[in-house]
Amino acid sequence: MVPPALALSGGSTPFICSCRIINVRIEEPMMLYQSTFEDLRSRIRSGEFPVGARLPSEADLLAHYDISAITLRRALDMLREDGYVARRPRVGTTVVSTEPTARLRPTDRIDVGVVLTNFDDTFGTRVLEGMLDEAGTDTDVIVKRTHGDHDAEDAAIRALAARVQGLVVLPSSSEFIPPGVLELLPTGFPVVILDRRYEGIPVSDISTDNIGAGAAATEHLFGLGHRRVALVTSDSRVTSNDDRRRGWVGAHARNDKALDDALAFHDVESTLPGSTDRPEDDVARLVAFVEAHPEATAFVAGEYNIALLLRDALEQVGKRVPDDVSIVCFDHPDATFDRQLFRFTHIAQDQPGVGRQAVAQVLRQARGESGSRKILVPAQLVTGASTAQPPTGRVGRATRSPSRR
Repeated sequence: MVPPALALSGGSTPFICSCRIINVRIEEPMMLYQSTFEDLRSRIRSGEFPVGARLPSEADLLAHYDISAITLRRALDMLREDGYVARRPRVGTTVVSTEPTARLRPTDRIDVGVVLTNFDDTFGTRVLEGMLDEAGTDTDVIVKRTHGDHDAEDAAIRALAARVQGLVVLPSSSEFIPPGVLELLPTGFPVVILDRRYEGIPVSDISTDNIGAGAAATEHLFGLGHRRVALVTSDSRVTSNDDRRRGWVGAHARNDKALDDALAFHDVESTLPGSTDRPEDDVARLVAFVEAHPEATAFVAGEYNIALLLRDALEQVGKRVPDDVSIVCFDHPDATFDRQLFRFTHIAQDQPGVGRQAVAQVLRQARGESGSRKILVPAQLVTGASTAQPPTGRVGRATRSPSRR
């Protein structure tokens, strides 16, 4: 290219000079952050820093590589973006993989795996409806059911994690987190726990405010004039049961009612996922409980099916709902077209909302959002035909149960 001419007039004689425009690019020799990244990556791949191990402190790495803090941060960011490491608050930079992982772009398709213990019209079906609504047409939702079996649950988690980009898990227990989930968390794989809570573990969870719901159910009965309110739940060791009991206990304290722990029955077995116990056996145990506590004029049942079993037991001892005793349960089938269905006063969980938020949180994590969220969804008390004021003259006093014929 012919260099442009520049005319300078500094008097009578013009001065003509030719200039060449040169593009200058300043490069770091071999890009220090690139060489630092490659060396750390090599040490991770070789096993010097195995999966689960923490990288040396920032001060040690700066001294080892003789680089600036900015250069080191850029190298560590590259390792994180490629899926080799993850930054954990109060822990440091931890190795999560010896191989690079593909990064999702905003336009990439994300599929979500869902692992449930069980689902039916009282709880679960509408949660799935919410998940599917949130997923829309761009995200596939793959569902596995475990019937509460720990081994099946772990196998389902591992199988789905290999083919989807995020998981929603309803674990069978709150006493321990599924091993498959525990292994996924350090890798940054998107996981959301449904209807359970694990204290001290950095995993997102979404559930109903069961403490508030348990209190609302109990206080509704206190408001009708009942003084002795019993609690009936399954034998499931899950935080939802524990929280409902805490709500029941708290309602007694707030309403200045004496709490009798003997009025808490936690031995219903037939409603558990995968249970082989017969409903008749639970009814027999409930009959014994009701007969042992004639002072109870109202009950909070942890599930709709438990309310059905409890009503059978009460009828066997000659007590009618709601004439003699009242029941508030958790959840209820819609039965939109069954106008003859007996409708219990119940706690209605926002199941579609729980499902929508679970999938939304998985998608946010898959798109790069870090950190765990603990979300409580409020519930609503819906009045039905199972609650009324206690029989006149029996409020708070023990009465003799009618003999069974």
